[in-house]
Amino acid sequence: MSGKRSVLLVAQIAPPSSLVAARRVAAQCKYLGRAGYDVTVLTSAASGEGEIEGASAVVRTNDLLTSGLNWRRGQLAALGGDSRDTYKPPSRLASVVVPDLSLGTWLPFALPAARRLARERRFDCVLTTSPPPSTHLVGLALRRRGIPWIAELRDGWTFEPPHPPWPLRVQHAADRALERRALTRADAVVAVTAPIAADAQRRLGVDAELITNGYDPDEVASAPDRVDPLLDSKRHSFVHTGRLSLSGVSLRPLLDGLRLASVESDDRFEVVFAGSVTEEERLQLAAPDLAETVRFAGWLERERALALQRAADTLLLVTEGAGRRSVATGKLFEYLAAGRPILVLGDQTEAARIVAEAVAGIAAPADDPRAIAEAVRSAVVEPLAAPAAEGRRDYAYPVLVERLAGVIERVSARPAAAGR
Repeated sequence: MSGKRSVLLVAQIAPPSSLVAARRVAAQCKYLGRAGYDVTVLTSAASGEGEIEGASAVVRTNDLLTSGLNWRRGQLAALGGDSRDTYKPPSRLASVVVPDLSLGTWLPFALPAARRLARERRFDCVLTTSPPPSTHLVGLALRRRGIPWIAELRDGWTFEPPHPPWPLRVQHAADRALERRALTRADAVVAVTAPIAADAQRRLGVDAELITNGYDPDEVASAPDRVDPLLDSKRHSFVHTGRLSLSGVSLRPLLDGLRLASVESDDRFEVVFAGSVTEEERLQLAAPDLAETVRFAGWLERERALALQRAADTLLLVTEGAGRRSVATGKLFEYLAAGRPILVLGDQTEAARIVAEAVAGIAAPADDPRAIAEAVRSAVVEPLAAPAAEGRRDYAYPVLVERLAGVIERVSARPAAAGR
């Protein structure tokens, strides 16, 4: 790495927010900064306050998400686990505004701030990261001024998006048109999963670079503590940390599978959920017939949650199954770092592929209670081997950010062409 480039990183969610999106931004700033890159972060006040390790400057703009006009502003805290309140489904307004609500809540503040920063100093490139997709409109605007632009997709934009289908065809068409207009003008596109990258190539003719999410080795304890008071040492402990579902994923197949496995396994296992849930999920987890098997530990501080992961016999990852093949949540990489076996529910997902490739666990269909029960029983009877360090080394953020730096070098070296 040359380590002398000036980068503007635009992300609505950034540290100190505890949302998983902020952890990727944190790692990018940290390791680009260590390599000598001059990183300026443009983010929303909704993410909190303070400096970000590795960033030379942090600009936090207003955001209507945090204003008194937003009666749901407490949802950010609930989603990130900063609040013990349950989180609620997305607002109905989210089904109206294309491409997303941030077009009206954050972009009116972020876009002028980005233009001002571009006038005040020279950037070698701008990196915009989504969701929300409207963030990329900042990159598109600066690209017209001749600043090379990298668009990063942590979720697909119109490919397997993390929201329900648009109710009107005209909305779907407008979203696709905006996606094409933006991403085909970027100097480079980064995708966090292979299916997202493949879709960009097939549908838009964009050669996307695959740079997955990862884990920060600085957070990995050198000597994992295998004792945790939340767990029963006499039973095989399955642990799920973080929030459960946001996209209409039903817990019923999982809980029905646990019921079947419990009856046939003489209560030799327990499943502990720790994190944020909806009120409906809380009630489902508290079902009387699951009282001896399932426990909800509530929200835990991040360090406490990481310690719980390391103490588990098996880590449980619930995905959205065949509905979204591109799913590989940030939590997966925390699990890999914990060094414990992983049971993925969603055997056709990118998460299942990564776990198989890393020899880090097994997968089962997310919607088949009988298959889930069989996978649980199998893990109890013949515990899975802990994954080898070699299988997870490629997902360490220093390695991943080095690859991102290569993209930055490539686009920054190209002659600028304003107005494209």
